[in-house]
Amino acid sequence: MANHKRFSRRPQPKHKKQKKSQHDKRTRLEHPNPNRKKTTKAKVPLTGAMQTAVSVLQAVMDRRIAFRLAIVVAGMFLADDRRTASAWFVAAGVQDDWDRFYDCLISVGRTSGKLATAVLGLIVQKFAPGLGDRILLGMDDSPTSRYGRHVEGAGVHHNPTPGPADGEWLYGHNWVALAWLATHPVWGVIALPLRSMLYVREVDVPKLAEKHDWEFRTKHQLGLELLTWFMQSIRALGLEVKVWLAVDGAYAARPFLLPVLDLGIVVVSRLRKDVCLFDLPAAGSHGNRIYGKNTISLAKRAGHREGWQTITYQCRGVEVTRQYKTFLATSRLISGQIRVVIVRFKDGSWAPYFCTDTSAAARDILEAMAARWAIEEHFHDVKEVWGAGQQQVRNVWSNVGCWHLNQWLYTLVELCCWDVPKSELADRRERSWDNPDRRPSHADRRRSISRDMLQRQFLAALPRTPDNRKLHTLLETLVALAL
Repeated sequence: MANHKRFSRRPQPKHKKQKKSQHDKRTRLEHPNPNRKKTTKAKVPLTGAMQTAVSVLQAVMDRRIAFRLAIVVAGMFLADDRRTASAWFVAAGVQDDWDRFYDCLISVGRTSGKLATAVLGLIVQKFAPGLGDRILLGMDDSPTSRYGRHVEGAGVHHNPTPGPADGEWLYGHNWVALAWLATHPVWGVIALPLRSMLYVREVDVPKLAEKHDWEFRTKHQLGLELLTWFMQSIRALGLEVKVWLAVDGAYAARPFLLPVLDLGIVVVSRLRKDVCLFDLPAAGSHGNRIYGKNTISLAKRAGHREGWQTITYQCRGVEVTRQYKTFLATSRLISGQIRVVIVRFKDGSWAPYFCTDTSAAARDILEAMAARWAIEEHFHDVKEVWGAGQQQVRNVWSNVGCWHLNQWLYTLVELCCWDVPKSELADRRERSWDNPDRRPSHADRRRSISRDMLQRQFLAALPRTPDNRKLHTLLETLVALAL
């Protein structure tokens, strides 16, 4: 069997020839059908807190198209299998005006900034009474795999989580996402996605710019734009609190850190083990001196036996006890002082972290970095539970709209189920092999809302007969099997 060499060079996309779509919009506009059925409401409408939350988003949109948002969202809850946009429409009961619902997705993408501000308002309204003096944000980028030469904004990106049969690269979209990291009193840290920006490689921008006037921006520039929007939004909402941002090592770069610090945001991130650090300037030295004369080696500090302290902190929902060292250093990353924390694990390995606030406690830094993992859990659930990236739309704004709808529903489901008892979200009595004490997953919370929608739709229509209770039980069993 021939051995294939692995090349570090980025591959080029290859597509088969595709036929022209049979659904040409220009043909439909030139020959309108006056008898086509219009969709005015969902087959199974939204209920309760979710209906109220979606109505807040509808108020931001154009009233001529806003009513379609609730219909699309209802279809997203009930769609199964491969969750394409057409599967949403089928589950929602969309009729002959299906093309208007694709226009609704484009409208959501174009107005994503205004809709994200409405979502942020719902989060602030939920947590404002017990918000405290600090907001913790998380930021990261994640790709969604696509296929097709006509998918606007798609390109070849690194695959961060390749499986056994996956390659180092994938073709699709890459999203820079910003999330609010909230701590649930029982379930730990949960990421509530707010807004995302589509990253398009510079080589792919000219083709997109011909139609949409797209400009190239790096991931750091997109992240800075997201943070600028967030700071302006919370100030408009009247919040005067500290904002911390937890990011991975890819964002621990000078072009990103300096503008973020100008926004008044404290950054917590991971350091390279070979990073260039200096000690503090000597007391009484020249006032313009930023760096000390001596370099600091993290490997030597981590290898030294003395100076270790023990700390217990929350890490992914459990308390862990580890050894650590902390000290102040000066770095060219921010042209100033940073707080460095080195953590040693049970297997003897170690990891360095830093915080731009030199007065921050080691516990706060470690817990912030542990909380950052919630955004990775969100990426997993938004793709596995909601099917983000499966919508099979081509227009770039449709793709932006679909991605945001998946993210916002993740946030709204978490908000609606925040105070709901565990017994109402997940019933594992029929699964004797499962752990009854396991916290409800996001899929459990989503199913609880879908179950409530179906029960209110069908149970209310049952006739009042002597066997009414039996019919209720049978219907509840069918609803449980359907979900």
